Amino acid sequence: MRPIIPLITVCFYTLLSSGTSSGDDRRWLVSLIDLVELDYQDQCGQRATATWEELIGNSKGLSLKLERDKAFGIFARQQKTDVRTAFNSHSLTADDDILRRRIKLLLQPGDSLLEPEQWIRLVTFADTSLNHIRFATDYDCGANGNCTLREMHNSLSREQDEDILKRMKASWEKKLPNINEYLDNILPILRNASKENLYNTVEEYWDALVEYEGAMLKAREIWDHVKPLYIKLNKYVALRLKGADAVGKPIPIHSLRSLTGDDWSNLIEILLPKHSDIYQKVYANLHLMDMGGLNAYKEAEKVIRHLNFGEIPPEIITESDYNGTCPSTIVDWCQPNKVKLVTCKDVSISSYMEAHEVAMKIKYKLIAATHSNNTYALREAPRYSAVYEAIPGFVSLLSMNPHTLDRAGLYTLDRFNFNPNYHRLVLQLLIALRDLPKLNFYMAVDEWRLQVLMGKIPFPKIASSWSEFRKNFSLIESSNVDLLGDPYVLSNKPYIGKFMGLILKYQVYQSFAEELMSDDGDLVTHVSENNQRLIDTMMQGYAFVWTEMVSDLLAKRENGLEYTGLTDYFRLLDEYLDNQLDPASENTFEEYVDPPTEVEPDENEIPDDNKAQDYIAEKEEVGPPTHEDINENIIDTDEETHVKTGSDASTVGVLEIKNPVAASDHNENVNPQEASYNVYWWIGIGVAIAVVVILVAIIARKRHGHRKQLERQRRQNSRA
Repeated sequence: MRPIIPLITVCFYTLLSSGTSSGDDRRWLVSLIDLVELDYQDQCGQRATATWEELIGNSKGLSLKLERDKAFGIFARQQKTDVRTAFNSHSLTADDDILRRRIKLLLQPGDSLLEPEQWIRLVTFADTSLNHIRFATDYDCGANGNCTLREMHNSLSREQDEDILKRMKASWEKKLPNINEYLDNILPILRNASKENLYNTVEEYWDALVEYEGAMLKAREIWDHVKPLYIKLNKYVALRLKGADAVGKPIPIHSLRSLTGDDWSNLIEILLPKHSDIYQKVYANLHLMDMGGLNAYKEAEKVIRHLNFGEIPPEIITESDYNGTCPSTIVDWCQPNKVKLVTCKDVSISSYMEAHEVAMKIKYKLIAATHSNNTYALREAPRYSAVYEAIPGFVSLLSMNPHTLDRAGLYTLDRFNFNPNYHRLVLQLLIALRDLPKLNFYMAVDEWRLQVLMGKIPFPKIASSWSEFRKNFSLIESSNVDLLGDPYVLSNKPYIGKFMGLILKYQVYQSFAEELMSDDGDLVTHVSENNQRLIDTMMQGYAFVWTEMVSDLLAKRENGLEYTGLTDYFRLLDEYLDNQLDPASENTFEEYVDPPTEVEPDENEIPDDNKAQDYIAEKEEVGPPTHEDINENIIDTDEETHVKTGSDASTVGVLEIKNPVAASDHNENVNPQEASYNVYWWIGIGVAIAVVVILVAIIARKRHGHRKQLERQRRQNSRA
């Protein structure tokens, strides 16, 4: 660490005691801020090293991380005092916006301004709890006995026995910290953090951290419009899991094959519609290509290069750790190209999408570090930017784009052109199972914490209030402690920034999709040719409040958050859910066309992957649990059960995810429209020939009858 304190003392003495000009004063202030930021950068590097050691399971990793995290709080308070002293002695001009921004970020760095005792209590609770959860080895994995957290996640995704699922979740909850300790000693610290950062309430403080005035109010407004789609998905899941009687009732979290209920992806095979060819082939190909861990991130890096964002330095990908747990964790040393991640090797569609999102977050950091005036505060500000969440999230959506799947060898575009709406429905269902539960979880966690802190829940009921709140807010049956497995809860961080980022990513998608010249256009290539507005946004880092960049990011179509990007994206899924839940809804899907039979590759061409082979064999024998018909299992629902979106339905004209891709000219023999035309043409010819034959027969018969009549008349005349 640099001997920064003596240097700062010299700067203060010179700045405060000399009779220099205002220009010299400003230069001294800039020098001071530069020195402070350099010291912050040193702290960042030391904390990153400690975090890395803890994440990879080093025996001394936790103690080292605790040491560095505790020291950081003391450091941040001291720097605030020094910066404020210098800032109060100098008046900034109207042209000093960037300098003013840097000073504000240094004066209000968030929770690290807490009194040392409270800061140490907070980081000790969070670091110790997460380490205990991450590295415990005696979780219940059912028939497999005790296991690690990663092994339990894998077992949870496959297990179907309700009792075993319940035992798994219970074994995980035993590793969570005490709820009373959290409610008595950790959550109330938020009030003090608000005051230290000069805000009256926790809600105002969180609004400031997300840099959106009235952020919670806006989030509630957006959620009111997204909620109907979430409710439909919840009811559909209940219908497929437990039957019509369960619709509208809370679903136990363990039945969702989840620990906190924020991701329902593990249920996909139970929820698939009848025609789910795209899911089966993408899933099988992911395993055949071993597209997990390192390979998934290499593929994600290809997509990022194709989008013309530049490459991620190979050492970042290759030196990361793929033997940890998911979701992935990024570790940033705040130095050029020194970023790593800890993740798992799981092969699944959800993990594949996450790899694209995390890889793009790394690229975002690299772009911001190269630009954003190259200062620590403008690169690593303690703020929760929706833009930082939205752009990587947008790339995760592109990873499921038909052209992206084709380039990755996961599902051919020619095959996609058969029944494109059926395939889009499956892709939308996959993505909805990831994103809609997250939106709900983010809102639920933040709203519950605010209610507890504002005293809206009677004190005797607080310890048992989470399960009741979740039941009413989410239609999910949880325990009273499962939220304590979440790192944002343990660290007192707000989820509002992630909520807004998830909404914004669909607006970004919509803004590009509407620019496509035709329905069958390659959206990824279009983005790569028109990505400057994305790059410009990333280059700014935290130099500007993210809300000031939304209009340019969306090509000036909108200047704020709107729910319509998300609801338009899921229009096809929304219609499908209506078909399943409401007998009055009309089926909008055209007739399914069987694609041509594919020739299976030789064994020598397929990588040796037992899991993929077992999966394919299983599908051939029994197939996935799917609907027999798109209107199968329709149930009668009352007004409370079925929620319609009414006038909020999508009106967007051209969205790539919604519009059928026109059949490719690559293969004339596989175009369903041409095939249908040929069949009808030959049927028409056959009918025409039959009509001609019948007419000829009728005419011949009449001519023959006429000749007989003339012959009879001739005989009668001759007798006469």
